[in-house]
Amino acid sequence: AVNDALDGAPELINSDPYGEGWIYEMTVEDPAVLETLMDAGAYRDNLA
Repeated sequence: AVNDALDGAPELINSDPYGEGWIYEMTVEDPAVLETLMDAGAYRDNLA
């Protein structure tokens, strides 16, 4: 799914990225791979 609301309000990406500003939705075939992803805090730590 793609968030068509962004066509009329692209600022939502910055103002509400975890709510109405989502970009697309995807389905993961193997949920185990999600365990290898970094969350926002781990990503920030990785940048430091």
